[in-house]
Amino acid sequence: MTNYSDTELADLSLNGNERAFENLIERHYLSVYGLSYKWCRIREDAEEITQEVFIKLTRKLNNFNRKSSFKTWLYRITINTAKDYSRKIAARRRYESAFSDDLPHGHPDGTSPDSITARQVYAAMDKLPDKQKAALMLVAAEGLSHKEAADVLGCSETTVSWRIHQARKRLKKTCIGWQDHEK
Repeated sequence: MTNYSDTELADLSLNGNERAFENLIERHYLSVYGLSYKWCRIREDAEEITQEVFIKLTRKLNNFNRKSSFKTWLYRITINTAKDYSRKIAARRRYESAFSDDLPHGHPDGTSPDSITARQVYAAMDKLPDKQKAALMLVAAEGLSHKEAADVLGCSETTVSWRIHQARKRLKKTCIGWQDHEK
């Protein structure tokens, strides 16, 4: 079934073909997980988000209207699921962090200047409004064009460009080293 398009696999899945649905999951698992991880940067949370995305896929597959590519449609589900998940656990995380030690987060080599700068960028990105963060992540981290990101986010290409512009402006104000990450 690897020769089938996503749309064909979706149609077969809707007609009860379990192997077609498994192929869709196998084909897109790493993309969904990667985007989820870039959103939250916590492996366990990214796994939860990814699992939730594919659970939602079973319920929402009949809503795939083919106005955009399957991947674009799945990215939209992923971004929305990541946002929902982030809101759901935000209060719990604040409570937990109030009682945890101030241990460095991020890569095991947390002492390198590059890791510190990356941590600063990610911390600043976490403070961006969700719409700006989503636009920036889809374009900068996932490599989507502004048009593709607009399809995922359900807005115009101009809106995506504006959100990215605003996000970069905020990051430049709050994060030393952001200019280095733009190069």
